[in-house]
Order: sequence, then C-alpha cells, then structure tokens
Amino acid sequence: MKPVEYLYFNIYNHFYQRSISAQDYSARIQAMYLFSFSAGGWVLFLEAVYLRIIRHSWFTSKPGATFFAASVYLLTALVLYQIFIVNERDRKIYGKYEEKWDRNPSKKRDLLISIFVIVAPYLFLVSLAKFFPRHI
Repeated sequence: MKPVEYLYFNIYNHFYQRSISAQDYSARIQAMYLFSFSAGGWVLFLEAVYLRIIRHSWFTSKPGATFFAASVYLLTALVLYQIFIVNERDRKIYGKYEEKWDRNPSKKRDLLISIFVIVAPYLFLVSLAKFFPRHI
C-alpha cells in the first residue's frame, strides 16, 4: 500500500503547493480525481487485456463499451471520494510523507514517476489497440 500512498502524496503535494490558500479544498479534489482517473484507466486496461488476449472477444456495441467505461470511471471516483475526501485519508497520507518529502533530494524524479504511472494505462491501451487490433 505504501507505493500507492506515495503516488497519491506526490499528486496531492503537487496540487497543494500550486494552490493559493493553505487549506485549499480544490487541491484535495483535483488530486483525488486525477488519482481516480488513473485507477479507472488501470481497471480498463486490465479489462481490455483480459478481453482481447485471453477471451479473444470485445464489446458488441459502442454504446455498451461507452457505458461500461463511464461506469468504471464513475464508480472509481465515488469510491475514492469516500476514501480520500470523506474519510480524510488524504490528509493522513500528506501528514505521513510531508517530512520525508522536505528531505527528499529526488523530488522531481518522484513526481515524474508518478506522472508516468498516471499516464501509463492510456499509453498501454493505445499500444494494445495497435498491436492487437480488433478483428472485424
């Protein structure tokens, strides 16, 4: 769980330092939604790998695929909103890693790794579509 917490901390800290006020609610919401966007992307990527490589099938209609993707994103956002914002888990994570962050000499590297982990499922989805095209 610690790598996931540190990933969330990097996202949250980035938005927190860019915010104007010290207790900015928008930094919390931005970090939570970006994290949920990434988590939803990973779920969709794993689902696509399962359907394309293991089952050799795909959705029969575009509206069905769109509804599934939207429901994955919505459910991910709702669950992570409950965990991070309502239960204030994000503040606990921030307090846990704040001191270590100030002493960390490779802050930019860690932020770049976090950005890559956020973008990676979408890069993998594009490469999956290119290397394993759907048979029509």
